[in-house]
Amino acid sequence: MAQRDFTNIGQVIEYRVLGQPSLANTSLASRCPDPDARFNFSNANGGMSGPAGIAVDANGRLYVTDYGGQRVLTWADVDVLKSCETADGVMGSGELSGPEAVVVDPESGIVFVADTLSHTVKGYRRDDTGSWSRVVQLGTDGVKGDTLGQFHFPRGLVLDPDGRLFVADDFNNRVLIFSPPFTVGAWAVDSIMAGGDGGFAHPKGLAMIGQTLFVADYDNNRVLRFTGPFDTPDRVYVSTGSFTGLSNPVDLAMHPDGSLLVTDQGNRRIARYNDAVWAAPAVVPSSWFSDNISQEPLGVVCDRSGRIYIADYSSFRILIRNEQFPTTSISSGSLAATEALLVDLRARPARGTGQVAIGQQLITWLNPERPRTDLNAWYKDWAKLGLAGLPLPRVMAGELSELATNAINELIQHGQAGNIVALVWHPDNPSGGNFNTPISTSDLRAMVDNETALGQNWKNQLDRKAAVLQAFKDANVPVLFRPLHEQNGNFFWWGHNGAKGADLVDRQAAWVALWRDMVIKLTVDKGLDNLLFVFGTNQVNFDGVAPPLTYYPGANWADVVSIDVYNDQLNLAGSERGRQHYAALVSTGKPFGLAEFGQSFTDAGTGPNASSWDARTLVLRIRDSYQRTAFANAWYSSVENGVSFIFALADVAFSSKLLRDPLIETQ
Repeated sequence: MAQRDFTNIGQVIEYRVLGQPSLANTSLASRCPDPDARFNFSNANGGMSGPAGIAVDANGRLYVTDYGGQRVLTWADVDVLKSCETADGVMGSGELSGPEAVVVDPESGIVFVADTLSHTVKGYRRDDTGSWSRVVQLGTDGVKGDTLGQFHFPRGLVLDPDGRLFVADDFNNRVLIFSPPFTVGAWAVDSIMAGGDGGFAHPKGLAMIGQTLFVADYDNNRVLRFTGPFDTPDRVYVSTGSFTGLSNPVDLAMHPDGSLLVTDQGNRRIARYNDAVWAAPAVVPSSWFSDNISQEPLGVVCDRSGRIYIADYSSFRILIRNEQFPTTSISSGSLAATEALLVDLRARPARGTGQVAIGQQLITWLNPERPRTDLNAWYKDWAKLGLAGLPLPRVMAGELSELATNAINELIQHGQAGNIVALVWHPDNPSGGNFNTPISTSDLRAMVDNETALGQNWKNQLDRKAAVLQAFKDANVPVLFRPLHEQNGNFFWWGHNGAKGADLVDRQAAWVALWRDMVIKLTVDKGLDNLLFVFGTNQVNFDGVAPPLTYYPGANWADVVSIDVYNDQLNLAGSERGRQHYAALVSTGKPFGLAEFGQSFTDAGTGPNASSWDARTLVLRIRDSYQRTAFANAWYSSVENGVSFIFALADVAFSSKLLRDPLIETQ
């Protein structure tokens, strides 16, 4: 397989600093003058220095535990931080004894703080006045213990996609798991002891992506990887990888590029392991850096722009490292129009109006050779909007497997008019088996080998579809291309097969290799530089569905991320809003969209009142929950096996209000 050149990734653009006036300042006396712009503000704790833990939420708010000041400081916007900027919020002052890790629950809004010296985890929430107050506490102040309701110096914190809180219980050498809703004095529902790996020796930092948990095993000089799902209780968890070449690892963070960052405290550096979720563990880090770091680095975290925040504890400051992060498309030598579309999608969340490019999927398999005027054919859902005098969508979408000449020409004309074209692709099962049953991991692996029958069948499919996509390139039309979508579910042959632990690591590796091979064949081998690759996932409230980033191929291999949601309230987790899944997707740093949206398949979508579903729900959800949405695509209406499915914009209620909402961009 051809290689791609990403040699600029990881190069430093600049360093900034928070808590000190400049990088040259490192002493207690040289801190910023404002008490809420510096760490260890009181000067009363001579043996305690500066910041310890860091978190950045989906909206770009920064949280830092001021260990020496025994409080947590928060700033509203990481994009505009200045060296001596005053925090706009303080939590835990007078309540915290020695706060270390901090993590934010996107679903509940609770900010959890590991108050290490008091042997507790405290949770804070901001009220309507902007004040922070404690709403929950796990453990008892000043009481250390080893029951499932006690801690002995809690350190690292992380939340999984189900909203469960994982706590590294340092001196008990375990990781405890707590389930929501969190109540005062709650007991853990399970623990991870690393027994099969010789046990932990003072676990500290935690990081998680999808169903993969990383634990900094401090005195064992390693990071252990555990691959879920974390079924509780009564399951023994065995690590699926051990990352070594470290000296006293303290904290961990997942970078948007898919690498694991480790505060390698004994070596006074930040170590990086590439493709850490599924790759075979490395004996030594892939790379590392130590510039500007003093003798005691602690917390590390990344934001969606790829910036790295380091708690430079004994220098009383946060280092902010800006690196080169991919902002151009992954297509080889992309067309100017392709890059322009990606720039447009990236810029949309900052718009005051017209943020969301609204779209409509064409039912391209229905009577594909009939003219666009036929309301019983492929163009019907679009034509009905025009006949009703409604604004026409900005995005026209179709199915690559079903494109006849009429639809291809219509889509190209739409793109040439300055609008957006999107194509989803449901490829045939190359084994000839059931379309809706996930194939084996070994078959997935064989698909990237052209010497196998599966590999040859897959290559032939790619060749045929590349010929169709070539027509769009020839017309200078970029395409939002969404192949192998909803792979975190068990709906299609390329999907998640319920694998756990080591088996899931193998499947992740095989799936990612398949995706990357597809990208290479289409962009490098076929020269299709008009594609923006959309990593499309599915909502999580179905049996057998894994968290959205379980199969994420990495920043260098996807341009856009999306999720499909069919729910009356457009909740990504069914009865729950699923903000944590949205936050995870946004954390990739990629433009985000709702690639398919509509009411519930099983209830309102097929019932007698299906057409009464309120399309304005879309703008409600974007405004209150999924604020960085750049595009949203309504599915088509159809009759299948005698059952009517009502999703098209022209067929549901209040579409006129939706299409004229200031948030929505039409043609």
